[in-house]
Amino acid sequence: MNLKTRLLTVTFISGAMVMVFEIIGARILAPYIGTSFYVWTALIGVVLASLSLGYHLGGKWIDKKPQEDLLAYSLFAAGLSLLLVLFVKDVFLQWVIQHVKGIRASALISTIVLFVPPSLFFGSISPMVSKLILKDLDKAGKTMGSVFAYSSIGSLLGTFMAGFVLIPSFSLSVILAGLIVISISLSLYLFFIRKQWIGVVLSFAVVVILLFFISQDKKNDSYVYQGESSYNSIKIYPTIDYQSGDSILMMQLGKQRAGAMSLKGRPLPFNYLYYFRLAEYFTPQFESALMLGGAAYSFPKYFLEKYPSSTIDVIEIDEKLTEIAQEYFNLNVNHSRLHIFHEDARTYLNSSKKNYNVIYSDTFRNAVSLPYQLTTVEAVQKQYDMLKPGGVVLVNVIQAVEGKSSLFLQAELKTFQQVFPQVFLFADAGPEYRDRIQSTIIIALKSDQEYTLKSSDIGLDTLLSKVVNEPILLSQKVLTDDYAPVDYLAFRGL
Repeated sequence: MNLKTRLLTVTFISGAMVMVFEIIGARILAPYIGTSFYVWTALIGVVLASLSLGYHLGGKWIDKKPQEDLLAYSLFAAGLSLLLVLFVKDVFLQWVIQHVKGIRASALISTIVLFVPPSLFFGSISPMVSKLILKDLDKAGKTMGSVFAYSSIGSLLGTFMAGFVLIPSFSLSVILAGLIVISISLSLYLFFIRKQWIGVVLSFAVVVILLFFISQDKKNDSYVYQGESSYNSIKIYPTIDYQSGDSILMMQLGKQRAGAMSLKGRPLPFNYLYYFRLAEYFTPQFESALMLGGAAYSFPKYFLEKYPSSTIDVIEIDEKLTEIAQEYFNLNVNHSRLHIFHEDARTYLNSSKKNYNVIYSDTFRNAVSLPYQLTTVEAVQKQYDMLKPGGVVLVNVIQAVEGKSSLFLQAELKTFQQVFPQVFLFADAGPEYRDRIQSTIIIALKSDQEYTLKSSDIGLDTLLSKVVNEPILLSQKVLTDDYAPVDYLAFRGL
């Protein structure tokens, strides 16, 4: 392989690795600080700044010493930087969420520490390659164009590979380890060509150690299932529910509890799910229901057993979760009264012509906020229009009732009040614990009927007693498709 071909190949591969690293970077950050536009802004901005600094430094370094050795050193340094990310990412991100306040600060600090070094060294490669293959000034434009074209095509391939192949097929640690092996192997190859034997030995040692680490890094035996889908990092494991003390099989998406099944026969695994029973009080003898969010299908399974004359449609964006619920959580996907749609809940609301008596919403982008496209007045209006007369919407929101940890709840309540004639709020910990972050249930009624909020059913009456009667100051704006800073509001009080 001649010099030009070799160097352009290195440019192509490094361009691909940059984009794979950036895309999996969002998945690395998601379990700890979410996937909000703040996280993406910080990630894209920091990577672009790091690449730009790498272009500048790479040009300076290669002007001082125009040799392939420098290219090998940059690739080796990039590999070592990625190795550091592999080993420290979870410990460091855990430290960030414990010690750094505010989602913007958390996103910036996390991306700067984890993504600057690898991106900088990858950025230094293109100017080095340009200098090394530039022999004729009359053809400088063509040469530079070739270098950036190879880098851009590599980046394009890396983008599609990461999103369509790697993330759905491999764990993030395996993908990251693969990037390290490729980067260090390229440096080893260049060191070998240049007869830089110390570099060869060091590169070979790093690759061997990493491959040994990968071979020994077996999945945690405490997990019944561990894997990746196109949307989530998924773990299934037995544990004890901290509220009920019940033995449960937990579904965890990233760091978030997403669903469960009692291992001792308890009807529902989490206390907040019982508030969905209040549909019985507000719209008795309902026949049809829609549930936004399936995950482990805890409530849909309960619904099918509890209401034998009613049907339920479930919207779950991640088809993999449905497969897992079928295998591990006793979901019968062929039940005659259950219909599952795998798409974004908002697109279903936009396009469906069906009408329901009840709409349940239990979708979360992170521990404290809903996907923003489901929170807006436009989405709420879609739900209102989809309800039959006298219908009800029940939404689970994890917030405080008042105080700085209630900003998102204030905005969402105000948004529902913009559309529905009656809106109630229930607080699982009790309305007296107004400043405690807890499961709160928004219940919006397509009816002007007055309710006593009393029931002869002891279970329902207990739930109804958790209504928040005292006025809540709603200081936030109504959420719209044009203005929905959901994650900012949700994280303000954390």
